[in-house]
Amino acid sequence: MKNNIIFEKCLPNFGKELIADIEKSGIIKTFSDHEFIVKQGQLIHYLPIVLEGHVKAYSEEDGVQFLLYYIQQGASCIFSFVHLFNPNPIDFSAISEGKSTLLLIPVNKAKEWLIRFPSFNNLIIVEFQKHYSDLLHTTKQIICYKLEDRLWDYLKTKAKISGTYELAISHQSIADDLGTTREVISRLMKKIELDKKIIQNNRKIKVLISDF
Repeated sequence: MKNNIIFEKCLPNFGKELIADIEKSGIIKTFSDHEFIVKQGQLIHYLPIVLEGHVKAYSEEDGVQFLLYYIQQGASCIFSFVHLFNPNPIDFSAISEGKSTLLLIPVNKAKEWLIRFPSFNNLIIVEFQKHYSDLLHTTKQIICYKLEDRLWDYLKTKAKISGTYELAISHQSIADDLGTTREVISRLMKKIELDKKIIQNNRKIKVLISDF
């Protein structure tokens, strides 16, 4: 019954029949901060849906890590959907940012529910649209924006997702997500601080924005 309540809260459009099926076949698992949910090079066995917390999806090429997007409550990963019908190893990783709770749906059940339940099919369509927009936004940033603008957008996004103005994140972690070096990020962070957009103190970054 407890799981049923969680599903109805996080996935309100699924309906009683689908939720009953999820209770039978799905696995609820809690991940700690920076724990891998899937790792690049593995095969997909489960379709993950975030119930609580948030997850970072990124790709790595020649030792360079690059942020793709974040997955929040009630959402899944567009790349996981692609690999439902693709037996090849995945070309992305996903890790928990902070503590998160995920629903893991076996691939065979996800394929079955795509046909049986319009609400499940709709989730996939909506997530494709959202993450397509996220990836398009990221691509435009890389092509059109200066790194300083990308960094500022990154910090605002982190604040919005985390639900707090104060971010406990290192310059190296930011550099990894943006595909650059710690020295470059440290220099730009100092400039953004001089512009009074952030305050850096005790290894924390306070983002000075009025709303999320």
